[in-house]
Amino acid sequence: MFAKRIALAVVVLAVAGIIAVKVGSRAGTPPAAPAAGGLHAAAPASRASVVLVADMREADTECGCGQIIRRVRAAKAHGVVVREVAPDDAEAGRRYGVTVVPTVVFLDPQGQVVARREGESSETMAALSADLAKLEEAPR
Repeated sequence: MFAKRIALAVVVLAVAGIIAVKVGSRAGTPPAAPAAGGLHAAAPASRASVVLVADMREADTECGCGQIIRRVRAAKAHGVVVREVAPDDAEAGRRYGVTVVPTVVFLDPQGQVVARREGESSETMAALSADLAKLEEAPR
């Protein structure tokens, strides 16, 4: 009986720790500082850009990740500056606080994170589509 209580306490503490880390990583997402030749090399200094962190092998699938990849690529075809990053890119993970794949990070012209969309839910897809539509309509 005592061992079960200890085990339950350990599980509760582990879950609380995971939640704290997730909430902390979202609230304390590190700013994205431009680096010479780094992740922002493709983005002109006068335009907002998007970083897509996803498994690009899912682009042709019907899952939420595939839909997100295709939507971001459509925005790229309409002139939005997009950088595609693999989920195992440690630098991108640290720079943008990526803990969920897919993640789409929106950067201002100075490379600072201004918004992020994480996961594959229909709500995320709707918000992502609206955000990308604004960028597609922005003057170049």
